[in-house]
Amino acid sequence: MKQLISLFCLEIQEIRGDLRRLTFLFGAALAYLIVFGMLYLPNIVTAVPCVILDEDNSSLSRHLVQDFEASDSYRIVAYVNTQEEMRQTLHEKTAIAAIDIPHDFAKKAGTGGYATVLYLVNGSNIILTNITSSAAQDILTDFSNHLAVHQTALRYGMSEETALSYIAPVAVHLRVLYNATQGYMLFFLLGLAMVAYQQGVLFAVGASSLYEAEHPENMQDAPVWAMILSKTVIYWLLGMVSYALVAVFVTQGLGIVLHASPGRLALLAGVFLLAVIGFCIFFSAFFSAELSFVRAAILYPVPAFILSGYTWPAESMGKGMQLLSQCFPLTHFSNTVRELFLIGSSPHYGECVGKLLLLALLFFVAGGVLYQRRLRISRQRMKP
Repeated sequence: MKQLISLFCLEIQEIRGDLRRLTFLFGAALAYLIVFGMLYLPNIVTAVPCVILDEDNSSLSRHLVQDFEASDSYRIVAYVNTQEEMRQTLHEKTAIAAIDIPHDFAKKAGTGGYATVLYLVNGSNIILTNITSSAAQDILTDFSNHLAVHQTALRYGMSEETALSYIAPVAVHLRVLYNATQGYMLFFLLGLAMVAYQQGVLFAVGASSLYEAEHPENMQDAPVWAMILSKTVIYWLLGMVSYALVAVFVTQGLGIVLHASPGRLALLAGVFLLAVIGFCIFFSAFFSAELSFVRAAILYPVPAFILSGYTWPAESMGKGMQLLSQCFPLTHFSNTVRELFLIGSSPHYGECVGKLLLLALLFFVAGGVLYQRRLRISRQRMKP
């Protein structure tokens, strides 16, 4: 017991002598939240640059142009005269989207024909492509329905309300649950913060784990299990404090409401932290110096984030990628955190907690074996 207490004290001394570890633990996630919170503060994408080519220049075509001008999704930056000009603005990214109204638009639409409006968009950014395409479709559909209702009412001498019931008998009401505005802050920001939080834990625990490999003389008689236990307890406690600060900043600073109980969020964070610490001890055992570990750890967050299914659904991945993703703690954490914040519950909560505990057990067992082997080699090298 005395030896374990001395290991705790020694670990605290190491942290005091290497404040980078506290910076990683407490600074990484908060820095991401501040920077990306400001980036996603508008929460939705609006005022996408758009150009209009009105070849018809009729009263009807000008009415359609006014509908696009009134939309928050677009910002009309130019009115061009030729298709070459229109395509050039897209090529130079002066505009992202373009509307081409043909010269016979009013003639066809006013005589019962089928008028076509060409919508062009620069597809190099799929977020802008999806947003503007959806907005254009809504504007054109609404314009078409209103025109059809007006013409039918005039032709058959009925009210526009009656004509509408014949032309569009089915009305669609869209209701998006849990993220009504489909804002990017609610969708993306929490995942980025969890990636940074995980990376901060990796760097801090990795620095501690590799300290003995570089200074084996400090703990020559300490058993491996006691060394791992002391590190786990201290960094778990510090990590939970860091996570609590992140949760407070998210709810109080950014105004993202936590709909689940804090206890459920804390339990998930606790088992995730155990799995990450175990993963770090396992992963760091393959390196003999902190610098080489950091170089390798830098490569980890991007594939872990992508494979977690936070942005690209895991169901759409190949079977091999789905299996690989199960090995990363973030896979069983990030999506569940988002669901707890936005929905208040997760159907996979118990499953994720169980998988994180299993990963923690496997990583600690395998990491302990490799850690002991690396420590033995370091001690042998120290002997004259």
